[in-house]
Amino acid sequence: MFTSTSPIERVVVTRIQIPMKSSWPEAAVGAGVKDAVLVTLETANGIAHGEASPPPGDGPAVEACWTELTASIAPRLLGLTVDCTERIGEAAASWSAGRTATAGAETALWDLLGQEHRVTVAQLLGADEVQIGMGVESGLALGMYPSVVELLQAVEAHLVEGYRRVKLRIGPGRDLEVAKAVRAHFADVELAVDGGGEYTSADLPLFRELDELDLLMIEQPFAAGDLDGLVELQAALATPICLDETAVSFEDTAEAIRRGAGRIVNLKIQRTGGLGPARAIHDLCFQHGVACWVGSSPEFGLGQAYGVHLGTLANCKYPTDLQPAARWFVDDYVVPAFEMDSPGVFKVPARPGVGVQVDPQKVRRYQIRQQEFTRGGHA
Repeated sequence: MFTSTSPIERVVVTRIQIPMKSSWPEAAVGAGVKDAVLVTLETANGIAHGEASPPPGDGPAVEACWTELTASIAPRLLGLTVDCTERIGEAAASWSAGRTATAGAETALWDLLGQEHRVTVAQLLGADEVQIGMGVESGLALGMYPSVVELLQAVEAHLVEGYRRVKLRIGPGRDLEVAKAVRAHFADVELAVDGGGEYTSADLPLFRELDELDLLMIEQPFAAGDLDGLVELQAALATPICLDETAVSFEDTAEAIRRGAGRIVNLKIQRTGGLGPARAIHDLCFQHGVACWVGSSPEFGLGQAYGVHLGTLANCKYPTDLQPAARWFVDDYVVPAFEMDSPGVFKVPARPGVGVQVDPQKVRRYQIRQQEFTRGGHA
């Protein structure tokens, strides 16, 4: 346990909107804009940041984050001190807010604790120094393309950048042909498919055919709550089922593991409600021999940097969905740009806390709404 941090004197909540140049595979709409809510904590000793980052195109989720952070969480952060990550968890549990909003403030507290005690978020998480030094691998995530030819061209163009895994978004009617084509053209690549919860047990014959393609995993083929179906499917396949939306909470993940619904879990900081809950799920999976990897919303560079720290944990066995900000966005609000340090690998930031710098000028350029709180009242 550390000594307590300095009290939080000021909280700034900023909604940021930056145009996208490529559609996120899970988005229901094409490339447009990405919204996130930046949470900034100020003490007598410095400034810390976190990011609440719903998926692109989810306007109601962004509004919910804004309301929860400004009406509930931010006022309760004023005067707060923390002396360990467990205290951060206790504070977050008291907010009674959605997981994404909670993640924005919770990660900012990890940054604050790390900065004041001169350790990185990865070190606060308990990561091994050897793993930290090795960095965190990046995997390519691709959505649906108008044609198989265009998809193959995209895979080829991106593989030269060094990605360590290719994940294809599939959907009913756009699945087996796509996966077979990529496997035929890129025989040695680590290949995964993501069903986005769009299939049911009636599609078992399809998954038996996919099972023949030497896939790394099949991510979330059935709806989040269809445990019976997932259990049946995993028992029928050699390919591991990866749980995404099914593994929202510790309790949900524990039940899914107990029943054998999957053999891999995708950890998302925004989905689980912060680093603490994500680490708890990671540890649970480790205890039961279920491997993990780190997903993305995608966040801007700040949010993805937290994912890099999380990806240093021992049970994160597969390449992440973390990708350079330039892959998705026309710009970012962190400097330097969030990018791979070497082909296919992100270097773990070595500066205390999250280790990336927020550019105030870019925040001003892209902010569309801001609210400040001080211990003396609203600023």
